[in-house]
Amino acid sequence: MIVDRDKALEMIEDNPENFKMCSNEIKDDPKFFDKAIGTLGRECNYYVSDAISDLIRNAGVGITNNKRYIFHLLDEMNAEDLKYISKILRCDEEFMLRAIRTDGEAFLYAGDKLKDDRNFIIKSVKTNSVVFKFLDDGYRNDKEIAYMVIKCNPEMFKYAGEKIFNSFEYTREMMKEEPYIFKYINDDFRDALTLEAVKVDGRLFRYASDRYKDNEDVTLQAMINSRGIAYDYASERVKNSSDFCQMIIMDDGDEMARFYNGVYKKIMRAALKDEALSKNMTIEMAKEIIRSKNKTLRKKI
Repeated sequence: MIVDRDKALEMIEDNPENFKMCSNEIKDDPKFFDKAIGTLGRECNYYVSDAISDLIRNAGVGITNNKRYIFHLLDEMNAEDLKYISKILRCDEEFMLRAIRTDGEAFLYAGDKLKDDRNFIIKSVKTNSVVFKFLDDGYRNDKEIAYMVIKCNPEMFKYAGEKIFNSFEYTREMMKEEPYIFKYINDDFRDALTLEAVKVDGRLFRYASDRYKDNEDVTLQAMINSRGIAYDYASERVKNSSDFCQMIIMDDGDEMARFYNGVYKKIMRAALKDEALSKNMTIEMAKEIIRSKNKTLRKKI
């Protein structure tokens, strides 16, 4: 057993596992624990979180049951290190909510009574929405809990319970509140909800099925609601359709030139082919070429 503190620091520097050989007095001392963390960081180039991980598993109750001191470490700790903290603290609501604020995975190490407490779960997901993916199926199928989580963090929709994830009605209603869940919804519902999604934000067109990316009407609606950005997500057939691109130039060319972030150059190239290669080609010039082509075509007919 190591009782000399200087010797203990030297031994820990050689191998953090040597901390378990220290006296209980040393292993219970927060000040020594801080020094050990500093020594590993300074002498061994440890990240603070790694130093804590290597030390906390052998710490005494003076550390692992010291709420005030562990609060001091939480921002630097890895969530999995909470398994070495006393059960008393892991059943302490205030302590666990503070840990969850730093890392949602901390919820996994909460005491069983807390994890079965719906009020604590609601507080947890409000503190950190990532907690949702660690909940039991019953809570991930709880519409109230799912709503508050998804409203805050749309990505969490992909972790919803099967009853919610596989409910077209719930998905559609949730999209009215938070359209950006479209990226994560059940693929069986994607086609049915694509038009509703792109009417809100055309950029969501990138998550449409290949079938809808090959639909000119849906592509146009998406482009209107994304300042043209959605053009890049359309199928190659649509993007290279001379008729489709000519229609956009004639109907929406002025708006396109002002707002479409350079996409209009791609559209003109597809609409006019070789005639669009001029660096000085303007929307008005493009329109004139299209009008001229259409007149020629009508004469031939």
